[in-house]
Amino acid sequence: IHVTRYVDVQTRVAALVADELKSLVNRIANGDGARTPTLLDELKALWESDFEPTSLSLGAEAGRKLNWTEVALSLYPASSKVTVATVNGFAKEALDYKEHEAVGRSVIAIGGDKLSRGLTLEGLTVSYFLRTTRMYDTLMQMGRWFGYRPGYLDLCRLYTTSELVEWYRHIALAEVELRREFDYMVHAGLTPEN
Repeated sequence: IHVTRYVDVQTRVAALVADELKSLVNRIANGDGARTPTLLDELKALWESDFEPTSLSLGAEAGRKLNWTEVALSLYPASSKVTVATVNGFAKEALDYKEHEAVGRSVIAIGGDKLSRGLTLEGLTVSYFLRTTRMYDTLMQMGRWFGYRPGYLDLCRLYTTSELVEWYRHIALAEVELRREFDYMVHAGLTPEN
C-alpha cells in the first residue's frame, strides 16, 4: 500500500490495516453471528463476480480451477499468517524473504519512497497505489509494482486513481514511441550521433 511518502501517515495506515486484518481473520475463524451478508457470503460473491470471470477471460489453466468450497477451507490458514509491515527509513523490520523462504511470507507492506523505488516485492499480487508524480523516471520505477509472473496474471489486482492511470498510459505511449524511433534509426543505418 503506497498512499504517501510521510512516515507518520504510513504508521497510522499500518495500524488501521492491522486492525481491519485482525477483524477479518476473526470473522473468518468465528463467523459473523446474525450479521448478513456474512463475510464468507461477500467473499463468495467476489469470487464468483471477479475472480472466476477474470481467470476465464485470461485463459487460466484448467488444471488450476478451484471451486469455492476448496477456497473457503483455505481462507483461515491463509489469512491468519498475513502480517502488516511498514517499509521506510524508520521501520525496524525489513522484508526479509530469506528468513521465510521455507514457508513463504504473506505480508501487507505499507510505505513510501523506500517501497516504491528500488525494492522488489516477491509474489506481489495486489497493489493499492495512490501517490502521484509526473516524473518519468519515478513512474518507471514505481511501475515495477504492476509486474506479475507468468501463470499468475489472473491473481493480480491494481487499485489506483484515474489520474495515475492516465500518467502511466502517457509514459507507456512515450516509451513505445521511443522504441519506434530506435527501430527506425537501426533500419536507416543511423547512429545516435545522427
